[in-house]
Amino acid sequence: MNDILFGNNNGAVIKKLSDRYFKAGKSRNIIAIIAIILTTILFTTIFTLGSGLTDTVHDQNIRKAGGDGQVVLSYISDEVYDNVAGNSLIDRIAYTKAVSYRLKNPGLERWRSDLWYMDDTALEFARYTPTTGRRPEGSNEIIADTKTLEALGVPAQIGETVSLTYAIKGTEYTTDFILCGFWETDSLSNIGRLIVSKSFVDAHSDILAYTYPTDNDYSGVVTAYVMFRGNGDIEARLHQLLSETGYTCDTMGGSPEDGNYVIARVSPAYQSSVLSDNLAMLISCIVGVLLIIVTGYLIIYNIFQISVISDIQSYGQLKTLGITKRQIKRLINRQALRLSLIGIPVGLLAGFLIGRTLVPFLMNGTSYTADAGIKVTVNPLIFIGSTAFTFFTVFVSVRKPAKIAGAVSAIEAVRYTENDAAAFGTRRDKDKRATHGAKLQFMALANLGRNRKRTVLVIVSMTLSLVLFNTVFTLSGGFDIDKYIAKFMDTDFVISNTGYFQYQVEKSENDLSESFVEAVKGNNSFKDGGRLYSSWLLEEPFSTNHNAFFSYNKDQNGNSYVRLYGADDFLLNNMEVIDGTIDLEKLKSGKYILLSVECNDDGTVIDNPNISVGETVRINHLKAEGLSTTITDSYDFTIMAKVRANENTATTRNTGATRFYLPTEIFLPLCEHPHLVNFTFDVTERTEAEMTEFLNDYIDSVEPNMDFESKATYVSSFDNLTSLIITIGGALSSIIGIIGIANFVNSVLTSVITRKKEFAMLQSIGMTGRQLKRMLSFEGLYYAMGTIITSVVLGGLFSVVVVRGISSGIWFFTYRFVMWPMLVIYPFLILLTMAIPALLYRQIAKVSIIERLRQN
Repeated sequence: MNDILFGNNNGAVIKKLSDRYFKAGKSRNIIAIIAIILTTILFTTIFTLGSGLTDTVHDQNIRKAGGDGQVVLSYISDEVYDNVAGNSLIDRIAYTKAVSYRLKNPGLERWRSDLWYMDDTALEFARYTPTTGRRPEGSNEIIADTKTLEALGVPAQIGETVSLTYAIKGTEYTTDFILCGFWETDSLSNIGRLIVSKSFVDAHSDILAYTYPTDNDYSGVVTAYVMFRGNGDIEARLHQLLSETGYTCDTMGGSPEDGNYVIARVSPAYQSSVLSDNLAMLISCIVGVLLIIVTGYLIIYNIFQISVISDIQSYGQLKTLGITKRQIKRLINRQALRLSLIGIPVGLLAGFLIGRTLVPFLMNGTSYTADAGIKVTVNPLIFIGSTAFTFFTVFVSVRKPAKIAGAVSAIEAVRYTENDAAAFGTRRDKDKRATHGAKLQFMALANLGRNRKRTVLVIVSMTLSLVLFNTVFTLSGGFDIDKYIAKFMDTDFVISNTGYFQYQVEKSENDLSESFVEAVKGNNSFKDGGRLYSSWLLEEPFSTNHNAFFSYNKDQNGNSYVRLYGADDFLLNNMEVIDGTIDLEKLKSGKYILLSVECNDDGTVIDNPNISVGETVRINHLKAEGLSTTITDSYDFTIMAKVRANENTATTRNTGATRFYLPTEIFLPLCEHPHLVNFTFDVTERTEAEMTEFLNDYIDSVEPNMDFESKATYVSSFDNLTSLIITIGGALSSIIGIIGIANFVNSVLTSVITRKKEFAMLQSIGMTGRQLKRMLSFEGLYYAMGTIITSVVLGGLFSVVVVRGISSGIWFFTYRFVMWPMLVIYPFLILLTMAIPALLYRQIAKVSIIERLRQN
């Protein structure tokens, strides 16, 4: 047993002793509190970043999805809605009905807006509840978002007349509405909303009949947003809901041909969390937490080890008075608890504020944006988790020093000087004959050897920050802007109708105008470009009966739909050939065709092994009438080559169909109504800004329903990503660096304090104060040299093995071995480690040699 046989009730004495030890070590306490604060800041910052990212992504996904709701039932009828709405699984359900998707008012060319009816729940879910005014009640009342009102030229004032011209099932109507409410347009929205009343829908029930299955017209379709009761797997509950109400969907094995089929899906905002959906991010968070624990351990352990060693003689004297091993541990743990109670609250507040500040940088490095607003709630779990991890780190760090203090005997404690092994009788250094005399540099080196463990911990803690700092710049410098931009833009500019950039291209009114193309070609900056044509699936789709191509969308004969494009020479020449060769002259003979292959983000080709270059494929031209199609012509082509076509410039930006390319002059005669999708082009060197200005002026003054994108669009998003790495990584490495320096200062300070008498003895036999400061500076220099050597080795290995391995999974990363960030820091590190010991010595030098010799 560690305690006296029947125990001793001296809790009050332990408390008093703990308080006195606490007051006696003010300098150590300050450094310990700083260490705990920094450790808490790191934990709180990471948890705040994680919580803020999760909350913001969830919030933005809800807004992008058009409203809250775990499940969305789309393109359903009122009958389906009524059958589903009363189910006991549902907590809340929102009802919306489309009135018109085709508004003809001038001003809505570049800002698409739709006409809807929404009940109160739907307005709440979609965040369309008027912030000014009220919801519509009369048949002539309407509410709208502010950007739509601006596009219509209507002042955002209650009582204004909103005259709308809109089409329902091919018939055009004009109605004068009275504005009774409005709300600020969501920055994430790329579409406007005008909301009519239930009275309007009831009064026009004849023209808003549900006809979607027969004519594919959206007017009259109902969309329902569902929130379930309780918790559980959302998709499983969706399946249960549909099963109980007699319906089926894709994920239940249903098919559009089934009479009870509905389009139902789990909302993206509820599909998965940011971390669970991204293994790399989850691993990064785990590694980050472990890194903080290790970093906090290094300094807190060192502080308490030094504290115990400094007070070791006192602990020995206490043991002679009857104090037990367990009570000494309690004494030290009380000090750790007291320090934690001071440091943790400060760290929690500072860490939350820092994390909240860094969330926008983190958001801008993802596919989301901080410009749309961030959502960082004061989540109690952030503070509970940070407190728990900090307490864990502190008490794990204190465990070993407390064990040492409890294990030391009174005799060992009395004879202890500052040799980490000799004090505990486990090992004694053999006497060695000096071969270098009393040179300062060798005395300094010997002093570091007194407590090798402490020396190693200080060097490791400073090395960590340098390795992390170097890693940050390796990552940020490795992101290849050319690879990144090439993924999205393989030309300088692409112009089209606004619908193209809103992924709403397949409407005749969304064609690119020839007048815009000719205006661009007439500009002095224009160098070369080409048109891209296609056909709309609802007018005249193309299909193939080749078994190598599969699509869920098929014609009436079961042939898979494909996407056929007509491309000018400029586009064809920009395509990367994967297999075969492109001979433009032969391609223009009308006997050959190009097949586009799919690729991963990193550019890896996903080849179709069931079709090869040289094979013949039959392309069917169909005429669409509602949802039925008829084959009018068939053409046989030989596949000349497999190519990689850019998703953003050589497609309609709709995925899911196999793509074939023909020269424009071959493609156009195959279609009754070919549509000009876009025009991509390059400009002469250093004229991008001039062309950008020209395009903006032309769109604003001539054709407001046109738009463009350029490489500069993606340069901005790339810069956001690199700034994310530098800002967050730099902040993290700076905090760890501060911890490392604090650890160094603490070690030197304690060393100087515990060796006051020793220094006085050296001075009494002739060593000058200047020589003492030089010796201490040499000690600091050795710390710096140890850190430099360790960081070069570990930094190099970490870069080559870990960073290179991680970066191999980033498709736009080009690994480059980098060491210059550490080389820049090394001179400052040397100056700092040499200056701090000398400065600290000045504090004890103020006490006379005689007084220091008298001290125990």
